[in-house]
Amino acid sequence: MTDYHVVLGAIAALLGIVGYALYFRSIFRGITKPHLFTWVSYSLVDFIVFAAQVVKGGGPGAWTILTGQIGSLAVSVLALRFGEKHITKSDWASFIGVLCAIMLWIATKDPLGAVVISTVINFLAIAPTIRKSYVKPFEESMSIWILDTIRFSLSMTALASFNLTTALFPAAIVVGNLILIGTIAVRRRVLTPPRGLIG
Repeated sequence: MTDYHVVLGAIAALLGIVGYALYFRSIFRGITKPHLFTWVSYSLVDFIVFAAQVVKGGGPGAWTILTGQIGSLAVSVLALRFGEKHITKSDWASFIGVLCAIMLWIATKDPLGAVVISTVINFLAIAPTIRKSYVKPFEESMSIWILDTIRFSLSMTALASFNLTTALFPAAIVVGNLILIGTIAVRRRVLTPPRGLIG
């Protein structure tokens, strides 16, 4: 009999692959313009959290973080050429906060401490994309964030060992994604879309 943790972990990882495929397509079509700071931060944080989840026995539930790490690294590379070019002072403040928090994580050398810090980093990392999406809601794809919300919800169910260390980060991602999705949805209702720019 197949362990449901494996099934849910596999589904969550598959949703991540589908989400990134849709996001890449939107980027190459010139619709979505990813914010470099968000995706570089995600790539760093996903690596940290994946390592912490593996140490604490996250099992198949950690597969979602692994696919996210690979996907966010790829988006970071694409953002150098196709991403948002307007970088604000608040974007820089968020990114510097991410880097400082990562240095703090290195000093803790504790799995739970790392995840708590990474959770804070997640909110700092998504801030530039929320700011960009408020101003340009049609230059951010909703599909990846919706699929991310579903897959990280599934990943929490798939955790072989459910505790604060393994569950806190995916829960924070769900909350951050819902804030971003709400921002995009509300702003799209208010603003008129540029022709051909709906992601």
